[in-house]
Amino acid sequence: MSDEARLHAAADKSEILEVAMRSHVCRDTGDWDTLKTCFHPDGRLTVSWFSGNAHDFIESSRNMMGGHHTGDSQKHFAGNPRVSLSGDRAVCEYYLTLNQRRTINVYEFDFQTWSSVVDLFERREGAWRVLARTMIYEKDRMDPHKPGEVPDSYFREMDLSPYPRALRYHCWRNEKSSGHPPTADIVIEGGERAKQTREAARRWLEGD
Repeated sequence: MSDEARLHAAADKSEILEVAMRSHVCRDTGDWDTLKTCFHPDGRLTVSWFSGNAHDFIESSRNMMGGHHTGDSQKHFAGNPRVSLSGDRAVCEYYLTLNQRRTINVYEFDFQTWSSVVDLFERREGAWRVLARTMIYEKDRMDPHKPGEVPDSYFREMDLSPYPRALRYHCWRNEKSSGHPPTADIVIEGGERAKQTREAARRWLEGD
């Protein structure tokens, strides 16, 4: 690869990473208009509670955040990105940790969710935007914000049976606090859908 080609590749990767990281910051801060600019109008997104058009997801997220308790908060932290380029297409996969504070039934809880994100990027009219985003979930946890405040009976009475074991607290929180059950398209690390997601990304990058 020539020096010029390397510079172009570095610029492309920098723009792709900027868009990917900005999308999570905008989601956390509620900057919905800027978040829309990170996705193509026909972009698609699959997360734990939604699978469909990315712009529809953004509107649903706006409505969801508007119903949260005033003390609730969330932050996405991304790292270890890997970008593969092929002309006007790119695949960007990276790790993502979500930290959330939620008030449920008068109790405050802290949630963590670990996942990987597979972003398919496409350059149109000179700009890189996400064409498809799939979250691949690995594990989660749930802790009382104030140790000893939540009675043991609260946890014993939680019905986690409808949810994937790897993501049971995350899904329970979504349905309990926002009324969103897990989508049938949810992707769990180590499962067949996770393999299919990465294989489909590889084929798409190659032009299939």
